[in-house]
Amino acid sequence: MDFEKYDVIIVGGGPAGCITGEHIKHGKVLIIEEHQEIGAPLQCAGLISKKGVEELGNPKGCVNKVRGAHIYSKNNHITVGNEEIRACVFERKVMDKDIAIRASKNKNVHFLLKAHGKLLINDNLKTKKLNLSFLKNNSKNDNNDNNKNLYGLSIKHLGNEYKAFPKIIIGADGAKSYLGKSANISGKREILSGAQLEMVNVANIDDDFVYVFYDKKYCKDFFMWIIPMGKDRARVGLCDSGNTYSKLLNFINNHPVASEILKNAVPVEFSVGALPIGYSKSVKNNLMLVGDSAGQVKPLSGGGLYFGAKCAKICGKIVDEYLTNNYDLNYLKNYENLWKKEIGNEIDFGLRFRRIIKRMDNKSMDMLLEFIIKNNLVDVINEKGDMDNPSTVVKDLFKKFFKFKA
Repeated sequence: MDFEKYDVIIVGGGPAGCITGEHIKHGKVLIIEEHQEIGAPLQCAGLISKKGVEELGNPKGCVNKVRGAHIYSKNNHITVGNEEIRACVFERKVMDKDIAIRASKNKNVHFLLKAHGKLLINDNLKTKKLNLSFLKNNSKNDNNDNNKNLYGLSIKHLGNEYKAFPKIIIGADGAKSYLGKSANISGKREILSGAQLEMVNVANIDDDFVYVFYDKKYCKDFFMWIIPMGKDRARVGLCDSGNTYSKLLNFINNHPVASEILKNAVPVEFSVGALPIGYSKSVKNNLMLVGDSAGQVKPLSGGGLYFGAKCAKICGKIVDEYLTNNYDLNYLKNYENLWKKEIGNEIDFGLRFRRIIKRMDNKSMDMLLEFIIKNNLVDVINEKGDMDNPSTVVKDLFKKFFKFKA
């Protein structure tokens, strides 16, 4: 295969990778995907806010619309939401393929499935001819210090191995980003494990509301969910620091509310995934990270599609400007500055409050929900709450709660 013709290679064919490629209008782009099918395997609950759906380009695949959430602690329960549609539940296989198809309308974007990319670093760039050409193509300034550490890719595809030296490599390779780790820019962030079952014959469910459960007995470091998909289907899952499948089965079989909702349900699909909490660098030399690989995820809910789509557009725009104007490689750092300006404060807020929530035991969570009920704060949440920017309401809510506890 002729990899030399590509100016940009994106590793990862999920929404973040495809939207990045879609927004690179100048230069040849190759998106490589390790699986044989875009959108598979499922690694997400598929619940996306209205703003998130718009940011993703209103893709196909919506199977249900929800108006709010039933939130349970061990002994208390509140319902937030009203007649307004707050979010959509997507069939991710359909959605991801639709976004990929849209990216392919950019005639400069090509796809390669069943391909795995590994970063080539420093000493691994041993072919002098390729390396010199690589340096020449990547910067008009031969004295640029970045040139000493430009990266290439080793690409494995159907039993063959190729070396590629594009001007830019973009890692959209998920929470555990092997490209980020290889370049030593992923940092020490928290990675949670997720397990989820799609279940049918779920008859005892309110299709208009998602169900969220906080109970340390079943899940220590995050929460459990039941997301209605309509037509007696639901996704049931949790994220935690380990042993998630056993914890999920325990939740389904023994939680007093969940076991009643799911008492006749039958699993038809099992999926696992990883959730990154926190971020670090997203640009190093000619390598850029986007989406989950860059930690562009909401720490309180684990949602990454809205932030990932916003940042993918920024990434594509910066890369396009770099290719068009023959800028110095340092220009790519504008991507990190811009995305952190856009969503960095919200992520930082989520990280701070996640540390608070992790310290709260079941009794404290019961007290929080009781405080919300007694002070009629559900109406405030309905009016000011924002799935994508929870700081708009959570900050004041917790201030009042801790003042009340004191």
